[in-house]
Amino acid sequence: MSITALYTAVSALQAHQQFMSVVANNLANVNTVGFKGSRVLFSDALSQTLRPPQQSSGLNSGGNGVQIGLGTSLGSITPLFSQGALQSTGLPTDLAIEGDGFFTVSDSSTGSQYFTRAGAINVDTNGYLVTPTGQRIQGGDIGATNGDPLIDMQIPTDVGGIPVSSFSIDSSGRINALLEDGTTAELGNITLEKFNNPQALIKIGQNLYRESGASGRIFNSYNTPGQNGVGGTRSGYLELSNVDLGQEFSDMIRAQRGLQANARTITTSDEIMQELINLKR
Repeated sequence: MSITALYTAVSALQAHQQFMSVVANNLANVNTVGFKGSRVLFSDALSQTLRPPQQSSGLNSGGNGVQIGLGTSLGSITPLFSQGALQSTGLPTDLAIEGDGFFTVSDSSTGSQYFTRAGAINVDTNGYLVTPTGQRIQGGDIGATNGDPLIDMQIPTDVGGIPVSSFSIDSSGRINALLEDGTTAELGNITLEKFNNPQALIKIGQNLYRESGASGRIFNSYNTPGQNGVGGTRSGYLELSNVDLGQEFSDMIRAQRGLQANARTITTSDEIMQELINLKR
């Protein structure tokens, strides 16, 4: 019986170590723009049935079964896509999403599309709106409507021969240029994507997600921010991490106590086995 307890405690140690790793990653990214923390759920492992349940019949009164659990395992690690706080930066190229949705970005070298909540946007030497790691922000051409193809968003040097002096992005993702003659011109619209199951997106680092077969991408084309269930955009703001420090420290304590309790179980099981071995003396 102590052998069973030993392996049960070992499974719990492994699960709680993974739990602690998730907590550590959440805390490590507490200041990562657009980061979404994850939560851990445990599930019990197989159970050993010593006596199955019996239905009462005749003189037999029946009874409940007798089972002994054989440990635990990591049931799931689920990203939490709750809204993070918005921080004012004053930079017109910073963009935050208020509500559901993701920015769509494209790797210009491979054509692969990724998704992100981090709106720290830069303008590269060719005028393209890009992420800090170089992926191009996707959107729709001038006057785009929902369903139009996506394009790389670019700030031209001039519109109709009039140089562009600055640009801004409004709550519907529309990019407006201020020209040197004091007039304005619309340059296009940034798009937002939505998923039926965002928890199934695959994190690939650099604040990027890749879709999976289970994520259920909805639009696959241009979609106006603020419509069809997606949030709006806020220029001059960044969405901070949604990690709750109080919750994470509470989870850290739970993980630590779980490790300590199961380590004590292993020690006790070892002492029992030692006593059994010494019976021969």
